[in-house]
Amino acid sequence: MGWNSFWIDSGKAALSAVFPENIYCICCGDVTDPESKSGLCARCAEKLPWAFENPFRSYMDEFAFDDVWPCVRYGSYARKIMNGLKNGGQSYMAENVGQMLAERVQLEWEMPDLFAAVPSHRSKLQKRGYNQAELLAEAAAKRLKLPYQKGLLEKVRATGSMRMADGQTRRSMLEDSFAVSSQYRSILQGKTVCLVDDVATTGSTADACARVLKAAGAAKVVLLVFGASSGYKKVEENGAPEA
Repeated sequence: MGWNSFWIDSGKAALSAVFPENIYCICCGDVTDPESKSGLCARCAEKLPWAFENPFRSYMDEFAFDDVWPCVRYGSYARKIMNGLKNGGQSYMAENVGQMLAERVQLEWEMPDLFAAVPSHRSKLQKRGYNQAELLAEAAAKRLKLPYQKGLLEKVRATGSMRMADGQTRRSMLEDSFAVSSQYRSILQGKTVCLVDDVATTGSTADACARVLKAAGAAKVVLLVFGASSGYKKVEENGAPEA
């Protein structure tokens, strides 16, 4: 271990001792019960717009994935949590959100064979330091005692910001962006893959991933996300993505 890593790890340990990560609500930041596996205080748990139905169900024939398993409807509360995880350097929150994802999977009749994560391009990984989808997939799979295959999917081509792009534009931008690592193709044959991401707005990213997974031999792909919008049809009708 280099001296820089030593001091960074020591600093994190010192901060954790003074400000323990598990006593603050991952949404509002207020002190909460440290035994709460979700990391949410009672008030935020009550206010979160829990939504367990597939928001894309009326036009699933347009996608390569077979179902969507969301935890909440994407909005201000979900955005606050995801901003902390993705942009606030609070990677520890993946354990809490992973718990909620695992509980969502347990509502289904059939368990997937393995977990995979929507990958990040190496340029984004270098900037952020981690891929939040990978952390979520690993945490959820661990709780369910199911296999998670890190590196199963690769993002082989960087894409620009898609924040203001509609579903059709996103699909065009994502074309040929993902690939299945050759070393893992054999384990996909006939399997049901649980593809994990933090949020789904238009479904375009998950669709691109599901297409390459099925081309490599997966029989079924279900998308597991913390937050999901009401679907890209509504987004395109309004002329801009939902927040």
